[in-house]
Amino acid sequence: MKLLADATHESPFMTPEGAERRILSYGGGMMLVQFTFDAGVTAPIHSHPHEQIGYVVSGELDLMMEGVETTRLTAGSSYYVAPNVRHGIITHMPTVLNDCFTPIREDLLV
Repeated sequence: MKLLADATHESPFMTPEGAERRILSYGGGMMLVQFTFDAGVTAPIHSHPHEQIGYVVSGELDLMMEGVETTRLTAGSSYYVAPNVRHGIITHMPTVLNDCFTPIREDLLV
């Protein structure tokens, strides 16, 4: 369980796509994760059994999601991904994205 965090002090994990991933908080059945991307990064289409809500803190990205037309999101935009729905993003400028998952994504706790 991790109750408190300051993203500026959390050590990042570099994803294969080149994003910095920081686990901000988790406990009970929820987890908050921050991703920092450079422009032109593609997070490939994937799915997982978790519900996900994303919030674009800064930047600009295209959200690709099964059953939904590709959508351009900018700072202040948010989205919901149901369990097992295929989705991915492409960033168009440096972007910070906060994602909340439920249940906790044990696979990210490395």
